[in-house]
Amino acid sequence: MVAQVVKKDGKTEPFQRLKIVKSCTAAGAPADVAASIADDIEKSARDQMPTSEIRAMVLEKLGKIRPEWAKNWEKYEQTKGKK
Repeated sequence: MVAQVVKKDGKTEPFQRLKIVKSCTAAGAPADVAASIADDIEKSARDQMPTSEIRAMVLEKLGKIRPEWAKNWEKYEQTKGKK
């Protein structure tokens, strides 16, 4: 069964690994690193997990590998009005 995540507005949707991969590659991570991060998070995802928690996990993993990738992600979010 696919875990459901809870978005900021309270809506739920299925966990989408591809969103993590796309976000990580947009931040500068190579595709293989992005896929590995997405795999790790997918394994630890639980039903009704808030997307804010997933975001924090991704930022932590990106930052440990290359801090500028985490900064790139945060800059991108600011341009989109997200946080």
